[in-house]
Amino acid sequence: MTLKELAHAAQQSLQTRAGCVVKRSHVHELLAAAFRHSSWAAFLSESVLADGGVGDAPAGAGPRVIGRAVQLQYAQGAAVAMAGALLAFVAERQLSSVRWSDLAAMLTPATRAAVDDGLDEADEWDDDDDEVTPDGPATGLTRDRLLRSPLLLHSLEHAAGAPNPRVHHLVAALYRCERPNAYLYEESLKGRVLTTVERGWVDDYLRLEPQFRKYEAHLKAAALGGVRAAALEYAAAFDSQAFFELAERLSGDVDADRMAEIAATPQSRAAWLRTAAEQGSRSALEQLAHKGDEWAEERLAESGDADWLRSAAERALTKGDALKAWTWQYLALKHGVDLTESTMAAYHDGGERDGQFYDSDFGGALYAAGYEALALPQLGPVEHRDAQARAREIFGRTP
Repeated sequence: MTLKELAHAAQQSLQTRAGCVVKRSHVHELLAAAFRHSSWAAFLSESVLADGGVGDAPAGAGPRVIGRAVQLQYAQGAAVAMAGALLAFVAERQLSSVRWSDLAAMLTPATRAAVDDGLDEADEWDDDDDEVTPDGPATGLTRDRLLRSPLLLHSLEHAAGAPNPRVHHLVAALYRCERPNAYLYEESLKGRVLTTVERGWVDDYLRLEPQFRKYEAHLKAAALGGVRAAALEYAAAFDSQAFFELAERLSGDVDADRMAEIAATPQSRAAWLRTAAEQGSRSALEQLAHKGDEWAEERLAESGDADWLRSAAERALTKGDALKAWTWQYLALKHGVDLTESTMAAYHDGGERDGQFYDSDFGGALYAAGYEALALPQLGPVEHRDAQARAREIFGRTP
């Protein structure tokens, strides 16, 4: 059922019970009052209407609906009758409200703030609005339940058609699925007799194929409308370099790790890895360090990683920077590691003692692993104090 059809059915019910003409727009206003909002515009700015028991059903709504009907110039008796009719209609159709914030938190948590900020420019929040927001999040929200609410889907499609790129992105997240395999369906059209299991797969294809088309269409609309995260998702899901380049050009939040993953050039990948690392991605930092990036290597060393402390000290020695090499040594000591001590040792290679310290009583193959002691150059007392101070400063700001 569409919103228009729902409003028409509710209008007929209210007119029959109240014995007077009820404007279609007033039906929307009374519905908003049932859900604790001062106007239909206020309701739409925060919520969407759903059926099938998804979301928050109105509670204790009678006095609110009666009061709103009186405000709309209906007589007291008619207002009481309209409230009874409306609430019976709401219960019969299992109408409920789902807040945009709850949808965003469930479907696109990374872009929740963006969705909250721009659902509808025409219906921005008014701090002086006297509406009352229901306490707590909508209960029982799952993607499967949302997809089984025709009214909710229509409400979302209607909101996205404004057009509103951020709502398109939210709807795309609801419809998100992998491209279904059409092979067995196409085989059945050629006359192939399918097994019971194969017919089940065809049924899955017929169910998912229109959902996938809606996912692609809404995601594309969101991306072309300027939602950067949508452009990235489209580029990844549909292997589109054009949309990756669009994501690079757009502004706004985006998953830098994911941008690095699908970047087409080494330069672009390195730039996005640096962005991800600066945003706190350990994986990106390690990838950069393994590629020889000095900045990334030193950030890992500062975190106390023994291997990267040694690597940073060795790099400093190679560059002839004894002060920095000693700084890494003093930082390592604060983390319980002495770079000037050898960690070389022999280990069993294979057998039941594989990987354990080598014991000659058992014999067998062995391998050596560990690090040679680092030979640090001499420093004067002042330079040692300087290196120790730098190490304390780094250690003090390390989480």
